Amino acid sequence: MRLRKIQIVRLISACFCILTAVILIAYNHHLSGLLSGQKAAERWQSDGKASQISIFLRPEAEFSAHSIPALHETINDALTAKSLQPENKQSRLWYDSYSTQAGQTEVTGNRKGSSKALVTVIGGDFFLIHAPELVSGVYLSEQDLMHDRVVIDTQLAWDLFGSSDVAGMEITVQEQTCLIAGVIRPEQDYASKTAYGTMPRIYLTYDFYEQNWNTEAKISCYEAVLPNPVRNFARELLKTSVEADENADCVIIENTNRYTLSGQWNTLRHIRSLAVCETVTYPYWENAARIISFDTAVLLLCEILVSLWPVIYLIYLLAKGYRLAEETLYQKRLAWKNRYRSEIKQI
Repeated sequence: MRLRKIQIVRLISACFCILTAVILIAYNHHLSGLLSGQKAAERWQSDGKASQISIFLRPEAEFSAHSIPALHETINDALTAKSLQPENKQSRLWYDSYSTQAGQTEVTGNRKGSSKALVTVIGGDFFLIHAPELVSGVYLSEQDLMHDRVVIDTQLAWDLFGSSDVAGMEITVQEQTCLIAGVIRPEQDYASKTAYGTMPRIYLTYDFYEQNWNTEAKISCYEAVLPNPVRNFARELLKTSVEADENADCVIIENTNRYTLSGQWNTLRHIRSLAVCETVTYPYWENAARIISFDTAVLLLCEILVSLWPVIYLIYLLAKGYRLAEETLYQKRLAWKNRYRSEIKQI
């Protein structure tokens, strides 16, 4: 059966839309995997039974590093009550990190002078959740005995020393000499570059910050990777443990399902909220994640739109095929009846 011109055009356009949808889906999948800081739960427990939760707090929430021990005790008690325990004393069932952005400071090296840098104060296993490329040295760790060590990014290392291989070198921050534990390279995807900005950054501990800035550092970002045996268990556990009023004092985000199909659909439904200034200030990694969230939601919308015509055309073909099959069966039944009647007449 020869196809008419309009049928050929319909078929070609449907195939083109299918190809476009496949390309959009592949690109969407690529964007969803860009940010390593959004995949901490996957790295921690590959069976999908862990969840990564982020809580972004206002200063009025009165949540500081001194609140962490009581928070740990509350979470451990809640996990024990649910019979969730590590396999042995050496292993951990969950971990967390906390941080805040503390403005700018002058950092001085011993070779090329000084440079302004943005300060990120960190605690817990910050670099276990956020795992930027380590160019030299080591990350800061909660188990470190010395709290006068810092991590700097490659830009600050080049500004101060003209090299990124400077682990173990001394720098001066707030008139206090400290050692560079490691040098990191920020993530190079387009969203992270946009959110990170052009100013270099330095990462230091809460103890170092409070001793040298003579002030208590609030926590503006608390993140944890927790067991999630049932849906929303980890989210509700943290929400209860932190005792902050969601929407008034904090914003809670479940990172684990952020770029799944349901997560993207939820972002698309509430896409205006990405453009609205919330009650909290987000760190650069969350701003990068929100950029990706917006882009993947728009891609999902495009996937839906370009898929409409192939779906409609398929339904049309199925309906036409059904009518054709029904007509063919009717003609065969009619022919069989006529043949049967003619045979009876001959008898």
